[in-house]
Amino acid sequence: MEYYNDKVNESAAKVLFMLFQMVMILIVYGFVYTAFLGVKLAIEKYGLNALAYVPEISATLLYPIVLYRTRSIFNKGGRLRAVAWCMGWASVIIVALYVHLDNLVSL
Repeated sequence: MEYYNDKVNESAAKVLFMLFQMVMILIVYGFVYTAFLGVKLAIEKYGLNALAYVPEISATLLYPIVLYRTRSIFNKGGRLRAVAWCMGWASVIIVALYVHLDNLVSL
């Protein structure tokens, strides 16, 4: 008969959160990649300069910082808050990238 073990549950939760973060970074970077392609097409079509890439580069650098922050929130015991931060910032970044693309195309 197995007994309830807090250490095993804590380590399993950390592994599951790490896997969740890996999936989230893949999702966000997938959207960042498509935004890079969209900006590349907008630059070619409308003759924009390379500063049009700034939001995509910012998103590429910002999201790992958010993941590090959520990891520290998770380790302090705020599991649900860490998941909400991770998903919330992912949605903010994705929406901001596509608003940026819409603004580029509608020039």
